[in-house]
Amino acid sequence: MDIEKKRMIFFGSILAIAIIGSLVLFFWGNVLNRGTLKITGDAPFSVEIVGLGKEECPASPCSIKTKSGYHELLISKSGYQTILTSSTVKLWRTTALPIQFQIIPQVTETDTIPDPDKKNEYELVMDSKSGMQKLIRKDQISTTLAYFPKPTTKADIIGGKNTVLIIDSEASTAYIVDLQAKSRTSIDPSDLADMENGSWSDDGKYLIFSKKNSPFLWLLDVSTQKISSLTLATNLKQTSWAYNDDLIFITEQSYSSINDLQINLLDEKSTNGLTFGLYKPLTGSYQRFGDFPTVLSLPDEFIATANGDTVYFKSGKRNFRIILRKF
Repeated sequence: MDIEKKRMIFFGSILAIAIIGSLVLFFWGNVLNRGTLKITGDAPFSVEIVGLGKEECPASPCSIKTKSGYHELLISKSGYQTILTSSTVKLWRTTALPIQFQIIPQVTETDTIPDPDKKNEYELVMDSKSGMQKLIRKDQISTTLAYFPKPTTKADIIGGKNTVLIIDSEASTAYIVDLQAKSRTSIDPSDLADMENGSWSDDGKYLIFSKKNSPFLWLLDVSTQKISSLTLATNLKQTSWAYNDDLIFITEQSYSSINDLQINLLDEKSTNGLTFGLYKPLTGSYQRFGDFPTVLSLPDEFIATANGDTVYFKSGKRNFRIILRKF
């Protein structure tokens, strides 16, 4: 075989290998290297797989075939906050991703506002049988919620639906009582000094409270027992816990924007009206949710519905409601 023929066979082989390799890579990248992302949420919504394209999801669950591997996702729905999340899609398998949209809160005027719910009231009393002090609800005196072997002499009690904080300033002790487990936990009371009033989240994970000598509100995280000052300077009555452990607030403070939603509250009064926002204890972040020029003054009190999806308030002579969730 002459040299020229050998050379043609060699280059032909190289070309064939290149074509076969290209076909294999094409089929791997566009046909074989696939997995399914199964997203469950309140349809309709759209999903953008960053760098790969956008899919519309008219129904839920929404199954999207895409390349396997790590992907960042932007999931959007009209009237709701855009979700930025990520997922690792497994090769030739289905990866489930449940999502929960959060409504962009809306403020609307309303004819009437409901009366505030009656708050649970608690007290410490002596138990004649055990000789110990016990915690009871004033309207359920026969039910003991927790015992205290060492009687407190002067206790401040802040109660919620599922949790109670007891501070004995004279003995320098403090307790968190879990009403469902009927258990008590001792905590360091030093950062609770000068507490005026407080409000528990419905599930008892967080307590927001005010102090006599502080312009800012404070937060107690029960899981970590950490107490921290917020940058939120407003009356406790201008706040309310929402259904998902967000704290809704109205303040006269100004702010600087971090992005479309997230803000930093500033220690100065706004010249552009009131600031409506959400504080998220889980991330320690503040979100602004709109301008409402019809609300001219701070409300005297927030009145939340039992499930925390709507908050009512009065501003001047007009009644308003903040809608936090759609059904």
